[in-house]
Amino acid sequence: MTQSLDTKPRVQELRKLLEGLECGMLTTIDDDGSLHSRPMSIWNEIDNDATLWLFTPANSHKVVEIQNHQQVNVSFSAPNQERFVSILGTAQLTRERQEIQSKWQPGLEIWFPKGIDEPNIALLKIKVNKVDYWESSSSFMPQTISFLELSHR
Repeated sequence: MTQSLDTKPRVQELRKLLEGLECGMLTTIDDDGSLHSRPMSIWNEIDNDATLWLFTPANSHKVVEIQNHQQVNVSFSAPNQERFVSILGTAQLTRERQEIQSKWQPGLEIWFPKGIDEPNIALLKIKVNKVDYWESSSSFMPQTISFLELSHR
């Protein structure tokens, strides 16, 4: 996939916003329409095509929720730095061995003791559509990075 010239600066801006933020709250939509949030650790940088990857057990309830409703939100906060980031995206599950191997990081054994050979290991592939963020330098006026118009070209 060829990276759009417009995407590169936006992805770099998003990477800078997420710098030093290791854990976010992933929000999914449950079958009854209610929102369900849980903490998720980030182990990989945002890909050049604005994709966020999260490791997960394939049989977790969040996977069922995502299969029924692909819209997700991942939010991050660094109150001591007055920085808050909210990512809206579309998620899907992948169990591709090549992706799992390329995204694997030391330390993930905490959740997956058998490493990449864990039978239940999978990745959530979140295509970032829009980012809203607040930081002290912006006087807490919301700022937005949109990737939506880029995907429609």
